[in-house]
Amino acid sequence: MPWRTLSPSRRAQLRAAIIAYFVFFNLLAALPTLGTPSAERLERPFEQQELRRWVRLFAAFGVELQPEWLAQVYLRIASSLAEARAVALRPIEGWLTLTQTGQSWRLFGSPDEYRSVLRISAYSSAASADGAPAAAAEREEVLYESGNPERRWNAPLLEYRRIRAAYNPSRAGPPGTYAGLGQRLSEQIFASLPHVARVRILLDRSRIALPGEAPDPAHEEQYELEFSRPPG
Repeated sequence: MPWRTLSPSRRAQLRAAIIAYFVFFNLLAALPTLGTPSAERLERPFEQQELRRWVRLFAAFGVELQPEWLAQVYLRIASSLAEARAVALRPIEGWLTLTQTGQSWRLFGSPDEYRSVLRISAYSSAASADGAPAAAAEREEVLYESGNPERRWNAPLLEYRRIRAAYNPSRAGPPGTYAGLGQRLSEQIFASLPHVARVRILLDRSRIALPGEAPDPAHEEQYELEFSRPPG
């Protein structure tokens, strides 16, 4: 029946049904999961330590388990839940992909082995003794660095949970909003700091040391973005 021929009450009922349909599936998609099951991931030091912690917890209640058995149980349960979630969301999967409104919240069963530090650097031309710009030298100023109390440019914004989600990377890389956020931040820097000629934004990846371990000196700069001040 055409929309215009429906009575106002029928239109309201139809709108309510459509809204309820999408709300139901979005709530279903937002339910926390056990993460992506992976036997390879469970071999990492962090996960092995977590399995031993759970074994000790069960032992305190008189239940003796082996870490290997516990890992297999977790993999079976997590895989079954992931498959059930995929089947339940299939009726709306195309819509979530089209609108980019999928929910990816997962419970954190174990900490990540690596961390990524957001670093924002501003570059300005160094001046010679007579005040003229030096031809080959640039002065770098690190404006912001995650966790560094001395580099706090725009920290309230960058550390807000919704903004962190715009640049925190996953194993597949940074989110699709990363480049756009970098562009916006560079525009703010150019507008507020007239001496800045170039802005560099990147994620510095390093391994998190376990308790008792020496810090890992290896760092990897990833996903670099570079912006130059627009002419004029």
